[in-house]
Amino acid sequence: MVIRNTMGAIALAVLVALIPMPAAHADPLSTDPTRPAVPLPIARPMPADPGRVNPIGGARISSTIPQGETAGLEPPLAAQAERGEATVPMWAKDGIFAPTAHPNRQISIHLPAEVTLGPAAWLPGGGGVYGSPDVDYTVVPYTGGGVDITVTRKTVFSASTIPFGIKLPAATHLRQGPNVVLVETDAVPGNPSRVIGTFSIPTATDAHQAPLSVTPTLGPGFPPGQSNLTIDLGPANIFAFPVTIALSYRASDVPTTGAPNPNWAGLPAGVTVPAASVEGHCTGGPDAYTSADGRAANFVAACVTQQQCLTTAPAYTSVDSCNNRLLAHMSIQCTTVFGQTGDDYDACTRAAADYVTWTKTNTTSGAR
Repeated sequence: MVIRNTMGAIALAVLVALIPMPAAHADPLSTDPTRPAVPLPIARPMPADPGRVNPIGGARISSTIPQGETAGLEPPLAAQAERGEATVPMWAKDGIFAPTAHPNRQISIHLPAEVTLGPAAWLPGGGGVYGSPDVDYTVVPYTGGGVDITVTRKTVFSASTIPFGIKLPAATHLRQGPNVVLVETDAVPGNPSRVIGTFSIPTATDAHQAPLSVTPTLGPGFPPGQSNLTIDLGPANIFAFPVTIALSYRASDVPTTGAPNPNWAGLPAGVTVPAASVEGHCTGGPDAYTSADGRAANFVAACVTQQQCLTTAPAYTSVDSCNNRLLAHMSIQCTTVFGQTGDDYDACTRAAADYVTWTKTNTTSGAR
């Protein structure tokens, strides 16, 4: 009797399991507002797995088992986007990426002996210090795509030849101009060469603030395809270390970075920068930065130039590119008045970057 009942219970359980039961969750076609419909999964086709063939010497191993790979014909994961700011990496070997004045081109800057440098010691504002026993590299990015690099030679045993590697976008080149190293597009018939970025000629001082001679040279670098901006320092007092070298990059469209050196010969013939006395105002920011001793860097011309640039966006350029050029033009005023280093230079450049931050936040398209 017990056996018969047990067998009957088992048969009943099997029968119940075979009968379709309603789902415990909400029906996809449910109209109950308290239990919204559960969407059905979207059918996705399996990838077209190619056959796998691996050569081993004169023989080969092959398999028709799907490997979870595709033929590589799918759409890209993400479309290329315009770079609007400089990127300071954790490891210097990854490169410091920065935009140019051309919306679709960017450069990367590589520090000397970058694989031997320690990870970035982060600074307020996103900058970093890459250290080594003999040399430290401080990298400070600015809103607007600008980058300031300070090299600190801590000992007399550190190298006096400092090569910076620069990876350029296609169809561009480096050229040394008056007091500046230019990133230019290659000239083609009907489209002359244009400036899309500038590096300042570096300045160097010892621990007593005595200036040191600097000789920049351009040439091929390593790996192939990379260009070098090499700094050769003149003699330094062995009792006046550390020695500091300042280099700056801007996404500029004019062939100057200001006048930090006494041998400044002015802009090349045919090149002009709007005069500082031009009428107008900087919307949302100061018209000038004034130091404690009364010197003033006037930003109005840079703001007017930016507003003129915005009238051509996006037909001929981009809003980000116009805003990055704003920092470059403001920097010209800062370096012309205060030089390339020092507290006033830092404060002036920070004021310029703060204004660029404001205009990037409040300018989304076209002229204001």
